[in-house]
Amino acid sequence: MSLTVADCLKLPSLRNCKVLAGERGLNHIVNNVSVLEIFDVSLFALKSAVNDSDLTLTSFSEIADDYELQCRHIEQMYDLGDAAVLIYYVGIFLEEIHPSLIETADRLGFPLIIMPENRMDCFYREVLYDVYNAIFHTRNKERDLINNIVALVSRLPENRKNLANLLRLISDFLKCTVLLSDTGMSNVCLSKWPASNDITAADIHRLCEDAEPSDERHAETMWQGRRLHIFRLPFTSPEYRNFSIYAVDEFGTLTMDDMYNVIELLEIFSKLWNMDADNILENSLIPSILDGDSEKMRQISAKLHIDMSYINTSIFLRPVLDGLEPHAKLRLQRDMVREIRACSEDWGKTVIVDTYESLIVGFIMYSSADSEDKEYICDVMEHLDKLCRNYTVSFFPCDNKAEETRKTYLLYSETIALAIRIFPNRRLFSYGDILFTYQCESVCRKKGESLRICRNILKPLLADSDSQLLLETLLVYYLDTDCDVKGTADQLYVHRNTIQYRLAKIRSITNFKTDNLLSSNLMHQAVACYRMRPELFTES
Repeated sequence: MSLTVADCLKLPSLRNCKVLAGERGLNHIVNNVSVLEIFDVSLFALKSAVNDSDLTLTSFSEIADDYELQCRHIEQMYDLGDAAVLIYYVGIFLEEIHPSLIETADRLGFPLIIMPENRMDCFYREVLYDVYNAIFHTRNKERDLINNIVALVSRLPENRKNLANLLRLISDFLKCTVLLSDTGMSNVCLSKWPASNDITAADIHRLCEDAEPSDERHAETMWQGRRLHIFRLPFTSPEYRNFSIYAVDEFGTLTMDDMYNVIELLEIFSKLWNMDADNILENSLIPSILDGDSEKMRQISAKLHIDMSYINTSIFLRPVLDGLEPHAKLRLQRDMVREIRACSEDWGKTVIVDTYESLIVGFIMYSSADSEDKEYICDVMEHLDKLCRNYTVSFFPCDNKAEETRKTYLLYSETIALAIRIFPNRRLFSYGDILFTYQCESVCRKKGESLRICRNILKPLLADSDSQLLLETLLVYYLDTDCDVKGTADQLYVHRNTIQYRLAKIRSITNFKTDNLLSSNLMHQAVACYRMRPELFTES
């Protein structure tokens, strides 16, 4: 378990402390101790990096009479991710703890702790020694990077939750420099440890390439007279293309398990946040298209060297995620994207694929008339079936205009659940299927002349003594088997002659010929509307 503020209060130097406010933050993890005795309003204008969950020691001596500035510093400590504040020499330098300071700490859930009042025999060095010693022993017992970072991140305000601060927390915890970069170094996020380290991303790339690797993931080298251990792992999250995570360790304490934990943290938070506000990454491309932002789409595709004019088909894959834990959902989506990319690479297909909300969205060069492309999508689905069988795939033509693709996406989003209701046994949906569903939904919603015609088509059948049996046959025949007699017989577990007999009876009752194109189209829409909204056909 990590060291918490509550644990620190049990240490010899802190036993006589008093918690005045912010008790709900006593479970905050403590990774460091710092001393703050310099107060300057200009500090608030700086975009400071987050702290490594510091227990901050101060006396507020320089601002003892400025309660407003004390409150602002408490808020700043909280925003930076500090664990708690410990105030010395109350009654000496600081006459009292003002009620506004207590209210601020309680509102934030930020522990406000004071050393024994009116005493000068309390020294910073004693707390520094005790807390650092406790941190050292706790980390020696258990180096729980993931839970520690998740706990720290959960306390950050929303405007602090980004990639740079995530890497800062990781590098502070592991005491190493961490770099996330693509192969071309066009997108780079670097967190140095210590912060004064003058190593650059270019230095790390060069050192990693020039060093003699002990294995493909780890190399040892010399830089400015210091021996460095450089770890490198590919970061294959769906949100990034050709990215790697690097760690530069000067102490020889970093392990490959630490690196795998870093990868897992990045994968977790890449789906929870906008991971990069400054650089344009591939994870922004698909959102720019589906949001209808053509200008942003062109900028990102140009930076990633993707020619959108070659893309003629959009794919929406909808896995059923109900009942899965959030982390399991992310893992399933990530694995499905990985399978799609791997299959596409094997088939020589250029594919842009990413998650978007609960969907997996792809853009490829695809031709439904090409048998090879049909084999390609079958191969993709075979691989996906190993991960999850409960999903649907929909195909739509698209051009290089994001605005038009957005219209298609909105049509899909509004219609797919109804399409699944009409075609419950289908996993592949075409543009025609979605448009047909949209038309049926319009018929049911408007309740006008078109619905009256649909009801009249089925009315004689609904009045027949065998209506349920005949209706089931008609629904399966038109909606589940594409008017295939044998397929209908197989699905209903009867002989094909039985299906022929029932279809003949249906023709006799409704006076609609199932082998006539116009009649078949009208019947098709009627049974689809019935399956979508059966209650509309029983209303008087």
